Amino acid sequence: MALLGVEQKGVAQGNKIEVINANTFEIEMRGKSKVKKLIGDVKLKQDETILSCDSAYLFDETNFVEAYQHVNINHRDSLNFYGDVLKYDGNKKLARLEKNVRMVDATSILNTNELEFDLANNKASYYSGGVLLSGQNELTSRYGYYYTSTKELYFKKNVRLVSPEFVMTTDTLKYQTNTKVATFYSNTKIVSKEDTIYCQAGNYHTEKQTGVLLKRAKIRSAENTLIADTIIYDRKGKYAKAIGGVVIIDTFNKTVILGNVAEMFGREGRSYITNQPLVISIVDNDTMMIWADSIFTYQKRAKQPKDILKAYRNVKIYKTDMQVICDSLVYLKTDSMMTLYHNPVLWSDMNQVSGDTIVFYLNNRKLDSMDIRNNGFVISKETGRHYNQVKGRNMTAYFKEGKISFIQVYGNGQSIYYAKEDSSYIGVNVIDCSEMAFAFELGKIKSAKFITQPEATFYPIAEMSPEELRLKGFVWRNNAKPTKQNLKTRKLYEKGFDF
Repeated sequence: MALLGVEQKGVAQGNKIEVINANTFEIEMRGKSKVKKLIGDVKLKQDETILSCDSAYLFDETNFVEAYQHVNINHRDSLNFYGDVLKYDGNKKLARLEKNVRMVDATSILNTNELEFDLANNKASYYSGGVLLSGQNELTSRYGYYYTSTKELYFKKNVRLVSPEFVMTTDTLKYQTNTKVATFYSNTKIVSKEDTIYCQAGNYHTEKQTGVLLKRAKIRSAENTLIADTIIYDRKGKYAKAIGGVVIIDTFNKTVILGNVAEMFGREGRSYITNQPLVISIVDNDTMMIWADSIFTYQKRAKQPKDILKAYRNVKIYKTDMQVICDSLVYLKTDSMMTLYHNPVLWSDMNQVSGDTIVFYLNNRKLDSMDIRNNGFVISKETGRHYNQVKGRNMTAYFKEGKISFIQVYGNGQSIYYAKEDSSYIGVNVIDCSEMAFAFELGKIKSAKFITQPEATFYPIAEMSPEELRLKGFVWRNNAKPTKQNLKTRKLYEKGFDF
């Protein structure tokens, strides 16, 4: 029988079985054939194999032996078989042992109830359950095949590998007794105190606890879950490299990170994700998505007191009621604070907000407020070509139900906003004021308060063209607003995640 592509060699004709010793020697007739009956301290020999037992029947004509009680086969001094009953075909060099069967070599002990050993091909097989002890590892299965020259074992059906560090269950497994490497070919589960591994194929070094996990492998721990097409894993070193369709689920922070390449350094509590990474988080009971060229995360540790997420280059954020573009960001999850760097632009409802740096503050996963630092600029479209505008050195904005409700301007304040009366535009206010405040309703300016010596001019709406009513630095960038589609979300991961 061949298993997993391993071929058997041709059957070799065996030499005659020799009698070395027996306390009692008798001849019996079975039909027309003479049978040698050997009793007491029986020893037989064929080539490099020695057979000993309490009693045996030797069929010279067919080169066949039946042996009973305290049966031992010693093969080439390195391999021993024990059992209560043996039937041995010397021509085919095929041994079948029954009852209390044990196979022992330098690296392992196999216990089973029935076993066949093909001496010509150095292959041992069992079909009614067996237990292999190899070092500190214990392997059980329904069927097993052991190639003694290569130290390879193949296990089938209800395979279970138990070590001091983990328990592995699968359906098909190859185990190398000299290297302690297990290779699996079907759905596999590896459970330890630190985590649980799921995969459909791969290999695992049972002592070093390193391996390559294939076919949508999953590693689940108390802190997170990692899923990928391929995972290179070092459990003791707390390191993993994931390749292809990567998913990282952070249950505590209610965050999912997607990408195609990721590395996780568990001892340092850090990881990075590249090749179209996408962060999915829950904010304001809504899904917030962050896309960038590279994503780095840092989990809270003794030397790292905060949970941090960093995104670099071409950052985009999409949320139902808010969108952002910037060069990079730092999200301090522990402090509920997100900082956008290098000329970020934010869209909230009808408002476009920009500045050199923008800092968000969250409260219970809800947007609470934000600081716009240096060159703050807020624009909202009023009519086809008319825009309300607020500009200042620094600004603070407050949110209500995910939308801007109030903005305070500090230093060098300027504003342009259009006045209505009975739903008709009556003019436009152009105001310079160092400090001022605006209340918003339905995404537009509802009221304004000018705190320090305002200089205001009111123009009838027809006297000035829309182009003249632009504050310095005005750029309307609505076409750059991220959408859910251009964040390249993948259908495979849009089924939702159970936090």
